[in-house]
Amino acid sequence: SGCALVQVTPRGGMIKTRINSSQDDNNVTPKKLKLQKLAILVTSVAIVAWKRDLLLSSLRTLRNADLKSWLIGKLDAVNDLGTPGLVVYSFFFALWEILVGITTPVETAAGMAFGVKRGIIASAIGKIGGAITAYFIGHLLLQDYVKEKLEGNEMMDLVQDSIRENPVGVALIWRFSFLPEFVKNFGLSVLPIKPIHFITAVFLHGFPFTCLWTFLGAETGALARGVVAEPSRTLKILVSGVYVF
Repeated sequence: SGCALVQVTPRGGMIKTRINSSQDDNNVTPKKLKLQKLAILVTSVAIVAWKRDLLLSSLRTLRNADLKSWLIGKLDAVNDLGTPGLVVYSFFFALWEILVGITTPVETAAGMAFGVKRGIIASAIGKIGGAITAYFIGHLLLQDYVKEKLEGNEMMDLVQDSIRENPVGVALIWRFSFLPEFVKNFGLSVLPIKPIHFITAVFLHGFPFTCLWTFLGAETGALARGVVAEPSRTLKILVSGVYVF
């Protein structure tokens, strides 16, 4: 590695000097590591901002009368299916949790369609059931594949040893990270953590979020339908809680 001076003689006879620099791409310098960490930080902040913007934009778009009528009609049709509608929703939400993992808009829609109580039940079954299914798929069927894909992940290296001493605590830290939901599920499936510890962490982390977003959706739906004239105090508190979560 290093720099070299190269003389170039064009047709006009003028001699120009150019600097060629070469560097071994395999060497990871401290500067590169800092840039990588900065990129991770920026990405994490962007994800947080994305959730906030999604919430605010959803509330703004609901002011449009045509969109409100269409959306409420679709959600009410799902609600009119009764228990079968809840079952179908929970099943597809479980698939969504396994394959995609961005659950906030889904849980909010469930609150609008089913109300608080039924929405929480349906979303909790789908979300927690999907996470547990993903864990066992990764643990029993895709162990080698998941390890290969997550090889070199800094967070994986950090929790590898400590998860044996405090499985639930470390799993909770992992669940609260800014990683995508499917990475959280499949990542924990290849770590030395028992199923009961994984299920406990999923419930402690996921259920409060389900309550938050479902109630938010129910309140937003009530506003859109004209059932209430203004947001309740509880909704305002929950919107403030979005920044905490």
